[in-house]
Amino acid sequence: MTTYDEHDNYGRRLNKILEKTETQRAAQKKRRKIALASVLSSAAALVLALNLTLFVPYTVGGYDISAYAGSEYYALMDEIGSLTYTSPHQTNNFERWGLNGLSGGKVDMESNGGLGDSGEATPPTSDQHYEEVTNNQVEGVVEGDLLKRSDKYLYYLSYAKARYHRGDVLVDEYGEPILDENGSKQLAPSPSPAKLILNIYTVNGEKVSTYAISGEETFTYSGYGERREMYLTADCTEILILVPYYDTDAKALFTRILGIDVSDPTAPREFARTSVSGDYVSSRLVGNTLLLVSNFRVGRNPDFAEEKQYLPAVDGEVLPMRDIVLPEDPTSARYTVLTSFAADSLSSNASLAYFDFSDEVYVSAEHIFTTREKVAYAEDTGAGDRDALWLPPMTDIACTSYDGMNLTYRGEMSAIGSIVDQYSLDEHEGVLRVFTTGTNYATGRTTCNLWCFDLSTFEQIAAVEDFAPEGESVKSVRFDGDIAYVCTATMSYSDPVFEFDLRDYGNITFKDTGTIPGYSLSLVKFFGDTLLGVGYGDGFDELKIEVYTSDEDKVTPLCEFKLFARFSTEFKAYFIDAEHGLVGLQIRSYNEHKSGYLLLRFDGYDLVELMTVENVGMLYPDDARACLVDGTVYLFGYTNTGDCILKMVKVG
Repeated sequence: MTTYDEHDNYGRRLNKILEKTETQRAAQKKRRKIALASVLSSAAALVLALNLTLFVPYTVGGYDISAYAGSEYYALMDEIGSLTYTSPHQTNNFERWGLNGLSGGKVDMESNGGLGDSGEATPPTSDQHYEEVTNNQVEGVVEGDLLKRSDKYLYYLSYAKARYHRGDVLVDEYGEPILDENGSKQLAPSPSPAKLILNIYTVNGEKVSTYAISGEETFTYSGYGERREMYLTADCTEILILVPYYDTDAKALFTRILGIDVSDPTAPREFARTSVSGDYVSSRLVGNTLLLVSNFRVGRNPDFAEEKQYLPAVDGEVLPMRDIVLPEDPTSARYTVLTSFAADSLSSNASLAYFDFSDEVYVSAEHIFTTREKVAYAEDTGAGDRDALWLPPMTDIACTSYDGMNLTYRGEMSAIGSIVDQYSLDEHEGVLRVFTTGTNYATGRTTCNLWCFDLSTFEQIAAVEDFAPEGESVKSVRFDGDIAYVCTATMSYSDPVFEFDLRDYGNITFKDTGTIPGYSLSLVKFFGDTLLGVGYGDGFDELKIEVYTSDEDKVTPLCEFKLFARFSTEFKAYFIDAEHGLVGLQIRSYNEHKSGYLLLRFDGYDLVELMTVENVGMLYPDDARACLVDGTVYLFGYTNTGDCILKMVKVG
């Protein structure tokens, strides 16, 4: 009798069966059964081998980049690997070979184009003149905003969140309406995508056109549209819109730039669009150069064979290593990506990336300063708790020069402490001045400091340390040439306002108001060589707007306006016209049950309330905007459907 391999489970089992059941059968019948068993045994062995190949798990995810030793990015990969590595996980060849039908998404960067039916259009011309309405930090360096204007038109960028409402009646397979438990017809949900809406008005208040940009075409996840900004080019023919968006295929954030031709304000049209890796941080428009700063984050355990998983890209092309600055001690697998575009075409001129993220961005007439805060600590000698050895945070400041076609890394500085916002930095006659707040984690003590750096050497040339009272931190800063104004405060809402004289870095002097209630979130040069502060009074529920004057020995509060009200803390939402002494912002009052857009005028002696205009920017106070045109204040806001609200108030 024929037997089968005793080391084969299937063979042993079939041998026993055949011995019991086929003994008395005819030889011919026995041979047929044996042949069938042989086929079954071979098939079973094949199935077992296939299962071992496909489904037995093995470990992947180890930190090994030796295969890329010849790559120009090898040192960068090493840093990324150490910052993003997570514990290995189990997988099998069924998943590895993609037999389950699942595959990771790839970044599909949109390059410059998207011209629609515009083709090679003739460059537009305009007889308009640009009029600035944004309170820019640096003259000639324009900041993005929601409101822009020319001498003939006003442009306001509103926003509608994605909404879901009831659509058509649901029907069954027979075409009959589907009823709910109450016998009512069920309606299908009908989504309305988020959209950006460009609203164009004449300076007489007549609406010229609206141009809607759907979230399905421009950005996903409606919340990102809240951080939109736009520019009007100097020739008033183009609107440039910047908005962050989340790419669901790439599972990453990007910044999209859209170019809208408004040479004919009655018929706006998109002429170009492009995308850059990373979340939107900031931007500036200088002449025909658009400067963009974004933060690109690398995910956990990136596949180094897929460059777009770990390298930033502009116009669909990853940056070469020569355009990436790798610091000695990166703290995160993120890049600060700087990109220069030609505003009239959105073609990229140059790109530069710093490995590590940026907190705040300040742009002077010549340089871009990007900052990153990091926690420092003293060397652990083994005595005591490591937490007690922490030092105040440090702020690293990278300096990049720019012109129309180039971005060039210049150097880096470090200041003790953290900065509150972009207004804490200022470049003046080759010197960078920076105000910081340092907190000693061992003692809990805070210090307010001024640091000055020579931009030819990046060396510190002057400092004023611990100039504020105990426990205070820097809340707002404003530079004006050789003068700097600083508001510091404690958690108990009391502050002095300082004025620094920076004409001689070897002998920096300052004076202040002494302790007064509240503190300012912003400081701005104002009517009649005064200083305007907008911020809190005795707490978060009280608005305080104050005007200061300065003499030889002291900074003096001249007048104030207080109101128990909630208000926007977004500086660009404040209407400040220093020439005419006007200030305005959206409020929600408690005691007076009054809410709306508050307008005040400083008459040289006092802040006088002109009016509170209702129903302007109540839903979105941070997005309320205003400007003055020939004695009329134009107030802009929008509804939850994105419909623009415009109210005009004559102020004489």
